[in-house]
Amino acid sequence: MKMKNIVIVLLIIINVSVVTSCSSSDSKSRKVITVKESDIVKESIGVNGMTCVGCEVTLEENISKIEGVVSVKASHTDKEAIIEFDSTKTDITTITKTIKESGYKPFNK
Repeated sequence: MKMKNIVIVLLIIINVSVVTSCSSSDSKSRKVITVKESDIVKESIGVNGMTCVGCEVTLEENISKIEGVVSVKASHTDKEAIIEFDSTKTDITTITKTIKESGYKPFNK
């Protein structure tokens, strides 16, 4: 009977841990940024060196960290990244530098 109680207590502890970890990751706050539509620029940059979806994700995450980037979609099959950004906050030079720092080779399309 004691073993059964120990197992039940362990299951409760595990369940509480899972619920706690899930709810804490869901509670991360997101920044709300107001951008004038006239300041948004959409650029397609050629990118050599991406070989898989993992490369796309890595590049998207790194470019997304740049202040002013509104959206980014990378494609290893199309060898490009399509980026929308606030031209008052960042520029194509900064984005190109980030692509290089991520281990890929940007080129003009």
